[in-house]
Amino acid sequence: MNGRVALIIVYDYHQHHVDKIPVQEKIYGERFSHMYHLVPVVPGFAPLAHEVGPNVIPVHGKPSCFQGYIAQGLRHYFREEYTHYLFIRDELILNPALSEGNVRECLQLDEEDTAFLPDFYALHQRLDWEHTPEAYSFKGRVDSLPPYEEALEKFSAHGLAVKPVSFDWLLLAHGYYVHPADSFLQKFVLRLWWLQIVLRRLTRLVQWPAGERTLAYPLVGGFSGMVVVPRKTIREFTLYCEALAARNVFVEIGLPTALALSCKTINTSHTAHTRMRGIHRWPGYVFRSMYSKHEGRLNSLLENFPDGCLFIHPVSLPQWHTECVKS
Repeated sequence: MNGRVALIIVYDYHQHHVDKIPVQEKIYGERFSHMYHLVPVVPGFAPLAHEVGPNVIPVHGKPSCFQGYIAQGLRHYFREEYTHYLFIRDELILNPALSEGNVRECLQLDEEDTAFLPDFYALHQRLDWEHTPEAYSFKGRVDSLPPYEEALEKFSAHGLAVKPVSFDWLLLAHGYYVHPADSFLQKFVLRLWWLQIVLRRLTRLVQWPAGERTLAYPLVGGFSGMVVVPRKTIREFTLYCEALAARNVFVEIGLPTALALSCKTINTSHTAHTRMRGIHRWPGYVFRSMYSKHEGRLNSLLENFPDGCLFIHPVSLPQWHTECVKS
């Protein structure tokens, strides 16, 4: 499969982004000849972004809705010669074996209209997710998006269903898991986080009567740390990303929804003809074990990347020793 794949790395609000960019260039520079960085403008740090390089694109908005960054940057990174656009978070590390020359073959992406997202999930099947109540509280129609019935048809073509849920169920749906290896502080913070979720849902339960609730507009969830969008639908995809970001729709709902509405065919880690799967949302004790195994050296992690692993997320670069990363 011939064609050029552009790599676009999306950063968050952390002020470490200026230090991260040279490391990302070392990690991916030889594998991707067309690479861009979407860097949010931070007060007091904005001039630094422009000084790093011409492929650094300043963007604005909430990190929790970073699908808006992708839309803002389109006019800077779009080129007709690119057949696909590979977006990754700055805390996601791709398998070192992947490059612009083989990523399309690995993920079974044809040149016309095939996209890739690691996974999708229908929101009525994820009552344990803290953002599910937010999706069911989304109100009103967005003019830039397809009509409701057309959106349902597009979802159905991807095997995605939209069903009502019992809102009082959502109050008790989310639990939490404390691992014995976690420190006292980690356990304490986790319990505070869980209590915050319960209090937020109690508030919603008071505001809305118990009973079934239906999505005001078809929405879907999915892991958004990595996504591949074909040239044919990149403009439509970014239009929907911009519309959903403007309505403050969380990225792991907004980005998968925009992809489902714009792309005819979407491969996932379960449908693509590859045995590679990503490691994401790993618990703290797993991270500490991995960090200890490689003595905090990013170069060691890259040289001994887990077999069959598409990516690892999150890998916070400031926590790792990156001096010896090979370019």
